[in-house]
Amino acid sequence: MISYRQKQHLGKIIKYIVLTIVAFITLFPLVIVLSSSFKNESELFNFPFRFIPENPIVTNFARLMDKFPLYIWNSVKLTFTIVVVQLFTAATGAYVFTKLYWKGRDFIFGLYLASMMIPMQAVMIPQFLIIRNINLYDTHASLVLLGAFTAFGTFLIKQYFMSIPDTYCEAARIDGAKEWAIFTTLMLPMSKSVLVTQVIFSFRFFWNDFFTPLIYITTPELKTLPLGMTDFVREQYVYWGPQMAAALISIIPVLIIFLFGQKYFVQGVASSGLKG
Repeated sequence: MISYRQKQHLGKIIKYIVLTIVAFITLFPLVIVLSSSFKNESELFNFPFRFIPENPIVTNFARLMDKFPLYIWNSVKLTFTIVVVQLFTAATGAYVFTKLYWKGRDFIFGLYLASMMIPMQAVMIPQFLIIRNINLYDTHASLVLLGAFTAFGTFLIKQYFMSIPDTYCEAARIDGAKEWAIFTTLMLPMSKSVLVTQVIFSFRFFWNDFFTPLIYITTPELKTLPLGMTDFVREQYVYWGPQMAAALISIIPVLIIFLFGQKYFVQGVASSGLKG
């Protein structure tokens, strides 16, 4: 007869085994990228696959030193700018839709949320025509403009703002505080976790974005890191080693951002669902 304590231990063992398997499946592609970054082209396709390279090389990374520092800088500059602009528009929008009362507020917010349901393919051509007609095609400004607003980010931060009692804002207004002061000195400091969560979401998306720069950037010097990885794709051959090295480098910033913001990320996601 199995005791209750033994059942608990057995349940924990099964849970850890399942979590270990899931973690291995999740990390397996990353291990492949890491291993392949230090292999030559012939060793990449050896069978059976060896996780530890037989003859480790660093020439794959050396081949990135020509143009990839510029690609990395373009990605850093663009991603940082878009994340800051998007965080500002999402936070101010969330405040206006949550703590200010005006006619048609909920209807306008519903239309804003409905924009998330429109497929990108449906707006791709109109967006392209607008960007071209205002002479922003083949510029980084076009990418910043396209990424400046986010319905999802506004919704995420709005849900968190709804969990903050309106009495705080009302007390501040009674004391004579203006709306901008309430927003910057009261709401933002109390919403650090959801703001970090939005930063992580935005950073991951725009750092890895390939499709948008592919459409709007043609000058080689303006390429971002994901777009620059196509430099190793030729009509007859793909240089997999340098591509794996570039992919490994592209993973590192996202991993660092998530590790430093993990605590706030969990709190932000959990707290944003308190009220709906």
